[in-house]
Amino acid sequence: MAGQHVFSTIFHYLCPQILYTEVMMKHHFVFLLAVVATILVVAGCTGKNTQVTKRSDRKPSPSDTTYTKQAAMMVYDYDPVRALQIIDSAVIVGNLSDFRADKTRAQIYSRTGIAGRFDSLMHWTANARLDSAKAIAERLLRHDSVKNRLEEQQDMLEMLAYTARMQEDTLTWLLRSRQLVDVCRRQGAETEALRNEAELGAALYSMGRQAEGMAMMDSVIDILPSSSSFRFNELDALVIALKRKIGVMITTGQSAEILPLARRIVTLLDDYERHPDQYHDGTYREPPAEKRDDYIRFYRSQAQNFIATAYAALGQTDDMKATFERLEDIVRDAEAREHHARYAALEHQMEAERQRADAQRNALIAWSTAILALFALCFALYYWRQKHIVAEKNRYLARQMDEAMAYREKYQKEKDRVDGERLRVGASAEMDFAAADEAAEPTDTADASSSEAQLFAHIVEVIAAEQLYLDSACDRQMLTDRFQLSKERLGSLFAQYSEAANISAFINALRLDHASRLLTSQPDIDIRQVASQSGFSSHQYFSNCFKQRFGLSPTDYRRAKHF
Repeated sequence: MAGQHVFSTIFHYLCPQILYTEVMMKHHFVFLLAVVATILVVAGCTGKNTQVTKRSDRKPSPSDTTYTKQAAMMVYDYDPVRALQIIDSAVIVGNLSDFRADKTRAQIYSRTGIAGRFDSLMHWTANARLDSAKAIAERLLRHDSVKNRLEEQQDMLEMLAYTARMQEDTLTWLLRSRQLVDVCRRQGAETEALRNEAELGAALYSMGRQAEGMAMMDSVIDILPSSSSFRFNELDALVIALKRKIGVMITTGQSAEILPLARRIVTLLDDYERHPDQYHDGTYREPPAEKRDDYIRFYRSQAQNFIATAYAALGQTDDMKATFERLEDIVRDAEAREHHARYAALEHQMEAERQRADAQRNALIAWSTAILALFALCFALYYWRQKHIVAEKNRYLARQMDEAMAYREKYQKEKDRVDGERLRVGASAEMDFAAADEAAEPTDTADASSSEAQLFAHIVEVIAAEQLYLDSACDRQMLTDRFQLSKERLGSLFAQYSEAANISAFINALRLDHASRLLTSQPDIDIRQVASQSGFSSHQYFSNCFKQRFGLSPTDYRRAKHF
């Protein structure tokens, strides 16, 4: 009984250690979740910063975002407000530098095809748009990157010359045209210099220096066709020179001289339309194949308009009507193509938005997958670690159980030996003092107590020797019948001499000891068979009793013993 007390004391100490381990597992799990959340937040912030950095470093493509210069220039001619919004967004996302953005804004202000409607939408006066373009170009002309690059100077001066001509600022137009001619010649771009000399001639003519200006324009018109390589750049410069000469002639009423010049423009455009490959030179002024018809249509309509104006001034009504009919056809075709271009641009914009949405969705899916994978990995590592800790605890507990059981068995054997010696000594004493005992009282309290203890020891010895507890029917009634004792007396014996709470608890303790030995010695048999062979009628009841006494389940105990 003392051994059972020691055994119980050991497990009363060890069971709280298991409970402590389970509590610590919960705390560790919460801590792990916090660590994982912190890692994910930091990784998310780092990923965003990296994404922004890479976006700003790489060359933007219209296919991956709508915020690019290319996207703005696709719509500026008919939707300049939208084009300006795209430029602003391109600067924000890092697709466009401030310098390039200002340059593009100036181009949009000065070159949009719906200038009047644009002024109305922006609530500007007639010249406010051109003033804005002029102010930006003049500011950029003083920029360091423009001062050191003739190509950039040429772009700014072209814009300034154009805005001056549109605002009828002849003096500025003349000044910028002279500067343009000088910059072009310094670059070795003779055709560009001749094109701007035609502009310079028109400016001189407008200032009252008609002879000088006309001579300069005629010189350009004569030199360009004689060029050894008359390609698109030369054709475009010649068309511009012819237009400028026609423009000054209209102001002086030289209607008859306008007709051959305008017809020459039409002839040049017709030949270019029939033989575009012969004119191809790859210069920046040459329109791409999909824009070629628009270029031809634009200048052809201007030429036809010049012709109609000349016929009207000359009083040739029939020719004027025929020319206007051709103009109407050109205008209708141009409107149709403009609508098609708008539709194509909107379709391109929608496709870019769709690709952007797809990219965002794919990024979200990728992040979600990565987060779930990271969480699963951390949880798996944490589960494996805690399982290892619990297994170590269980093995330690199993060793403590074995030591406690070995100690109890050793203690029980020693106790049985001492009880046997006491019984033999008691029997001898009884034989020596038989006569004295006969004269004494028939009942003695000490002798009665000794007899009761011997009876309890006998009952326990029989139960253990015959393994009565392995019978699932072993209970108070069975022991009463076996030892011919009343239930009250049997209960009194166990209450007085056993450390178990009652007979059932005593029997279950023996059964659990037997079950622990089976789990160790026969690792292949099922837990249900262990319960049945140990005298338990219910597998669940056996598992509950086992865990309540030893602090771990039968399965964990077996695993700890055979790990």
